[in-house]
Amino acid sequence: MPAPSEPFIGAAESSPGHPRAAAWGFEAVMRTSERDRVEGRGSPPNLVVVVLDCARALSFRPGGLPRTARAPNLEGLASRGTTFERAVAPSNWTLPSHMSIMTGTYPSVHRLRTFRRDLVLPETIQAWLGRRGYDTALFTETLHLVGGWGLETGFAERFSRAAGGHGEDRTLANEIGGHTRFLYSSGMRRLVERIPATVLPVNLLNYPQETAYKARVCGEYLLEEMDRWLERRTDARPFYAMVNFADAHEPYPDGIPEEQLGWMEKQFARTPRFYLLAVAALQGLVPWSAVAEGYVRALERGDEKLGRLVDILERHGAGGRTMVVVTSDHGQAFGERGIVYHGCGGTESVTRVPLVVAPAEGTDLPRRVPGWVSLCDLASWLKASALGQPPFDADGSITVPFPVSPPGRRIVYCEAGPASDPNHSLVGIGTDREWNRRQIVAYIGETKLQLDLSTGEVVRWGLATDPDSTEGERLTGASAEAVRRNFFFGYSGADPLAPEAGFEEFRREELGDEQMRSWGYD
Repeated sequence: MPAPSEPFIGAAESSPGHPRAAAWGFEAVMRTSERDRVEGRGSPPNLVVVVLDCARALSFRPGGLPRTARAPNLEGLASRGTTFERAVAPSNWTLPSHMSIMTGTYPSVHRLRTFRRDLVLPETIQAWLGRRGYDTALFTETLHLVGGWGLETGFAERFSRAAGGHGEDRTLANEIGGHTRFLYSSGMRRLVERIPATVLPVNLLNYPQETAYKARVCGEYLLEEMDRWLERRTDARPFYAMVNFADAHEPYPDGIPEEQLGWMEKQFARTPRFYLLAVAALQGLVPWSAVAEGYVRALERGDEKLGRLVDILERHGAGGRTMVVVTSDHGQAFGERGIVYHGCGGTESVTRVPLVVAPAEGTDLPRRVPGWVSLCDLASWLKASALGQPPFDADGSITVPFPVSPPGRRIVYCEAGPASDPNHSLVGIGTDREWNRRQIVAYIGETKLQLDLSTGEVVRWGLATDPDSTEGERLTGASAEAVRRNFFFGYSGADPLAPEAGFEEFRREELGDEQMRSWGYD
């Protein structure tokens, strides 16, 4: 593996006066002058970002598990735009990954790794666009985006059936278990370990309510709201819309064929993520191919919605004047290396996401970009397009930075710890499970690296084989130290401004949020 020509130091905060921005040595990009306001630049394109929540890249490629998803509408956009073959999500779950998409910064910079309202967050691209004359709107089936955590900042209008909702409110089991902590107690975990079938009553209570909640928020109403929003716009200003479709989020009621599964198999397939992680033996009782088939069907429903969204743009005369970006905030795992769904671990099934950019008419873009790219670049692409510039060049590099001059794209990262900050682990699952500790995954060339921020352990894979199905090389001694220094500078404790200094167990603070407790975090 070649030595890097410069250390990775991460993106800096958007404010030029922020102490970390100055310390990193970046030259902040000054705010655009009034002459660059979009009202005065002719006809800048409309911008639409579609996030297919939980969509992993692996399921859109030949040989996907259990089969490749049929996505004619995504393929149609790709046929007139750019397909990124190696796109990486900045995090393995919704909240930090969306904030990275919106701010162009990694979670270690914006720091929204869990449900917090006490952070001073970087400027979002939607706020930047709004100040420059764009109409902005958020359409989301995922309640996190409208839950008051900062992701809605800068959107003039917001549409969601779950606005103001809380994760505990989804089901009766969450309400009871979240407040009493009974369902996620160590005693309950030990009982399920001894008698796995004792998880079935929980499934019988929880699963129907989870599927009912999903059906309520994932219907056709969001497309209808977007149609009405476009209809009532009366001026000629361009617009920016972010649309989040949550069809591919668990659970998957359409993936359990009654005629192929016995009653017990079907019930074990409905086991909540917490128990599948806490009691590893349960994973062996789940018919993963049936669950994954439900996931693929959900991806296909998301693609159908994408097609209807494109039709709506065309019907309102905006099709040729709109750049459409389609991606995901993270992938989804089905037992690969012991990972279930998302929110922990850095497997390929979770870190790698689809990414397609279909430009407005008259914009010439490369057909394919084979190199690594982070979704942190997306905010820069939107800014460049609003200023009348190509979003990226022939190799996918940004043309206009947002919010500051970024480091080079040699290395792309995913911050892949448990969905918490600092390391609040899942109750009943010790940090002896490596995926239950904070990890940083790095991609460079044909190599994948993983750094454990608790232990300092480094694992390396060659990408000629599938890292999800092969054991990586565990580096020790000088080799591990060289990788930490050269490829994880800013994460490894070598820099005093690193998000976490050293490899000792993180200082634990009171979690203070019932939503995380309701999901089994302590």
